Amino acid sequence: MLALHTTVGLGGHGLDELFDNGVYNFLMLGSALAVLARGVSTKDKRAAWLTMGAGLLFWSLGELYYSLLIEGTKAEPGGSVSGADVLYLAMYPCFYVALGLLARGHLRDLRIGIWLDGLIAGLAAATVAAALILPPVLDSATGEHGSTVVSLAYPLGDLLLLMFAVGALGITGWRAGNVWLLIAASMLVSAIADSTYLYKTATDAFQAGTWLECLWPTAAILLAIAAWTPWPRTQRRDVMTWQLIYVPSIALVCALGVLAYGNVARQLTLSALILASATVLTAGLHLVVTLRENLGLLANSQRLSLTDPLTGLGNRRHLMADLRVACKAADDGKSSELVLYDLDGFKLYNDAFGHPAGDTLLARLSERLKKTVELHGNAYRMGGDEFCVLFEDPTTCDEGLEVLSVQALSEHGPGYSITASHGIVRIPGEVSDPASIMQLADQRLYRRKEEVAARRVSARAAAHPQDGEALVATVRERSGDAEHGEDALPLGKHDGGPLTGTAPEQGARDRRVRREQAL
Repeated sequence: MLALHTTVGLGGHGLDELFDNGVYNFLMLGSALAVLARGVSTKDKRAAWLTMGAGLLFWSLGELYYSLLIEGTKAEPGGSVSGADVLYLAMYPCFYVALGLLARGHLRDLRIGIWLDGLIAGLAAATVAAALILPPVLDSATGEHGSTVVSLAYPLGDLLLLMFAVGALGITGWRAGNVWLLIAASMLVSAIADSTYLYKTATDAFQAGTWLECLWPTAAILLAIAAWTPWPRTQRRDVMTWQLIYVPSIALVCALGVLAYGNVARQLTLSALILASATVLTAGLHLVVTLRENLGLLANSQRLSLTDPLTGLGNRRHLMADLRVACKAADDGKSSELVLYDLDGFKLYNDAFGHPAGDTLLARLSERLKKTVELHGNAYRMGGDEFCVLFEDPTTCDEGLEVLSVQALSEHGPGYSITASHGIVRIPGEVSDPASIMQLADQRLYRRKEEVAARRVSARAAAHPQDGEALVATVRERSGDAEHGEDALPLGKHDGGPLTGTAPEQGARDRRVRREQAL
């Protein structure tokens, strides 16, 4: 109704007093009370809406003060600072605090790049507004209107509010929902109204009862609607590629356009120059931060690709990369040594205590192995219950270091006994390429396993002669000797020398050491 009266003259001039003062102030005070009621009635974001309502109440009381004590007097439209100005200006700190409280829910675990997105967008909006709004006002202002200087606080305050609101849209990932869109629209309408009013008063063109007077109640009503609009559930959102590029790019273009406009068309105001410069600098900082974050993500992904997630040791990919480096260093005379380990008794432990307990045991043994060898080499987990250590310079290692590393992978307790078998390969004394190194270490590891099994069988056979043949047959059957007969390596017998040749493909359940591999 107010809009229709001020634009098309609904009701005629006889209702000017009713609409311009009565309806106008009713809408302003009603909006303020609606926002305060939202803060009182609902606990969620209560402080923010109470603060916003207090600011809107100051604004409404300023309007009421103006209508009752200033309008129609010699103080209108210019003059000295009045009580209405004090109430108007008290609105801005309340709004700043309220916007900060509302935005706080989006700031948890927020990337600094998103912070900068919001800041850049706000600075760009304020830059354009300062370049287009302030110059005509300052050029048209005269000394007869002392309130012009005070009135400059209104558009500047509105620019900051607009910057805050647009910045808040940025930190929400530009998916703010209806609440923030209504708040931003309210700040924009208020900024347009104050800037237009300032320009008209500075040029003696202001007339009461025009469309301009509809904008302030509209801004207040938008805040009241925002207060009672359901707040969207805060969710962690992934940053889209367009946000990383377009937001700072558009802001940078706006700032550079303002600077170019200031050099070509007219001189910029100091505030516009400062805001444009701040936008350019912040966009540059955003570029640096984004590059740093991307490099960090790349380094983290590379680390994860080379690390065993359970134990934190290097994985097979990491080992093979280090082996290639060691083989190249061997060409320059630098020696190294690879030790491959396999846990004995781990499957029984898993079956008895469960896989979570098995994972805990692997992590515990891995930490002990790492601490044992960290001064002389690197430890790796190959997968399952297989580990590996690459000693960088075996000539500097203690003689018992290999024994200590085996002990680090051993643990005994009630109902279980974990030990480790191992195979050793010297680089480049025996082989000089990663694949052959791993193959040879695997052969020696499983030969040692068979030796240990053979010694256990011999000990049990000596203790129980009547069961000896059955024990030997059982072990041969499990190791594949019963199937392959003389083709398989006799248990407990080998020359102890280096293994050469190429091993046939071996499955997970068919890892046999053949006589032709040892000769």
